[in-house]
Amino acid sequence: MPEETIIITNYKACDSIEAEIKPKNKLNIKTVSGMGKKGKVTIDVIVNYCKGCEICVYFCPEKVLAMKKEIAEVIDISKCTKCNICEILCPDFAITVEE
Repeated sequence: MPEETIIITNYKACDSIEAEIKPKNKLNIKTVSGMGKKGKVTIDVIVNYCKGCEICVYFCPEKVLAMKKEIAEVIDISKCTKCNICEILCPDFAITVEE
């Protein structure tokens, strides 16, 4: 059975990002890719793991993330510096930052 992919474009904060929600191994993963302050960056949020603690949102120095319906979401990837603070501090391993 093929996996379903939903592509969402034109986030309000930045028109140049592309986000996908990919079901993989029964996990819903929101993937947002674009150009950050230090080049190309991809941020994955595993929706099933995010419990809405807001640690990533609070500690992100560039305010790349926000909460939407109790799940962390990328709102402006163009500000991302790939510092990985969100990934390091997430107690549930729900966020990854990649080049």
